[in-house]
Order: sequence, then structure tokens, then C-alpha cells
Amino acid sequence: MKTLNADPLTVKTIYDVEHTLFDNAYLHLEQSKIYYPDFKNWFYSKVVPGVISGKRKIIIETRNDNVAGIAIIKKHNEIKLSTLKVSDSFKNSGLGLKLFEKCFTALNTEKPFLTVSEEKLPEFKRIFDYYGFKLTNIENNVYRHGKKEYYYNE
Repeated sequence: MKTLNADPLTVKTIYDVEHTLFDNAYLHLEQSKIYYPDFKNWFYSKVVPGVISGKRKIIIETRNDNVAGIAIIKKHNEIKLSTLKVSDSFKNSGLGLKLFEKCFTALNTEKPFLTVSEEKLPEFKRIFDYYGFKLTNIENNVYRHGKKEYYYNE
């Protein structure tokens, strides 16, 4: 296994560094489990292997060395914006639009497939309208009983 050049007392393998980065990304997105109860399992069983294989990508926007926003995209079997979160201190600053634009570039489309929970829809509706996203489906009980999931750009 490859190791990074470091002080002999703190030698870290590439595996250690990757997993530290994944764990930090997960911590910024952890609140998603409120709306998606299986979020942690999805992140570690789908996102992490997908990033390693090149089928998914984590896009991070930073300000002053702090994570200001984070997104997960999928480029295999479907072109999907899976997750996007702007840190509370950066909301309404234009950072969300910048993060969307980075996702569009990475996915090579301005109309990626995405879904949003009924509770988060008001937060994203204005952005979806701005980009001309098309509501294509509404389903009940997808991730939580009694809750709707809104589908765009299918």
C-alpha cells in the first residue's frame, strides 16, 4: 500500500487519507439523514465506492479553508445531482448557484436529474425555477412514510 511522505511517527496510507476526507464530507452532509433515513449507509456503500471507481464525484466549495458547500453527483447509469448542501453561514450568498454551476460542468448538462424532499422543496424551488428545471414526478413514501419526494428533469 502506498504511503505519503510524512514524519515516521505519523505515516498515513492513501487509504487513511481517503477515508478521513470521506468522513469529513459525510459530517457536512449528516443532517440529510433527517430526510433520508438510510443516508449514512448510502454514503458509505454507494458514494465512497463510486468516487473511488470514478462513477461519482464529491464537489466541495470552500471559503477561508472551511467547507462552505458540498455536492455529490453521479455520472454512471444516470446523470444525477444526488446531494447539495450549502453551510448555514453561506446561505443566500450566491454560493449555492456557484455549486450548481460546478455540478452542471462536471455532469456536462444544465438539467441533471434530481429529487428533493417535500420539506426541502421551498428552499430549492427558486433555484429550480431559475434554471428552468422541470418537475416530472411526485411520489409518496419513497424514503419516509407519509412524505413526498419531488422529481425533476427525469
